[in-house]
Amino acid sequence: MNVTVIDSSVAYKWLCPDNESGVQAAEALLDAHESGELVLAAPDFLHVELCSAVRNSSYLNEESGTALVGELDAYRLELFPSSVKRLSNALRLSYRHNLSIYDALFLQLAVELDCPLVTADRKAFVGIDTPVEIRLL
Repeated sequence: MNVTVIDSSVAYKWLCPDNESGVQAAEALLDAHESGELVLAAPDFLHVELCSAVRNSSYLNEESGTALVGELDAYRLELFPSSVKRLSNALRLSYRHNLSIYDALFLQLAVELDCPLVTADRKAFVGIDTPVEIRLL
């Protein structure tokens, strides 16, 4: 099975495509996932990060933001819990690459699954050397 880890910056483009670059590429990933051609995976806190991004969006009010969050289960992403082992490995990556622990957890999951990480977070991921491919939207 073809697996790809996505981070919150990719999934946010599905929820709030207005004024976002890379929306077509993010939607193409979702289409491939929905057709069964690709499995999209993420740490289980992805939904929390998306709720935070929705809450902080200047484009959404409470009603529209709540409606969008209500649709998260429809994406049927493969979500992985943050075990102690995964957190320890992510912490090492965080120190090594100067990443937030949240960003490092996405990378750690990609390393564990031996698959690419897709992100729009250029600031965090440009130029880091990892054993997995990092694709920037």
